[in-house]
Amino acid sequence: MSRHRAGGMVRLPRGLRFLAKLLVAVVVLTLVPTLAQAAFSNSEGGTMTLGTFRVPTPTGVDASYTCTTSSPRSATVTIRSFDAVQRATGYTVTLAESKNVLQTKELAATKRATTMSISTSSMKRTYVLSVYAKVGTWTGNAATYTFTC
Repeated sequence: MSRHRAGGMVRLPRGLRFLAKLLVAVVVLTLVPTLAQAAFSNSEGGTMTLGTFRVPTPTGVDASYTCTTSSPRSATVTIRSFDAVQRATGYTVTLAESKNVLQTKELAATKRATTMSISTSSMKRTYVLSVYAKVGTWTGNAATYTFTC
């Protein structure tokens, strides 16, 4: 016998309700992955071009130095010019004693001349002048020149 509710609706027995819910769950779980796969199955290939670039070392550095041996002692390096590096966005020039960098100057890509001076307390010191080209955030190898005051 079936039970009737007010409004004329017939309620199915508990076992049939369970089977109906189970059937709906199976259908949903079967179709959802298929729909998700269908949503992502169409793909288009993109193109990407990769390359490498080695930042060249500056060449043709025309530089000179002077040493002042009277008090106060100093060393001055003047770079008059050097050859432009292809694609360079700037240059870094350093003056160092051994591995201790004493002074650094950043130059714009269009500027290839500068002067650097340092004071020293010793008569005889060896200095290294380095000129680096930069392309964006990349820095190339240095052109290095050594002199002794």
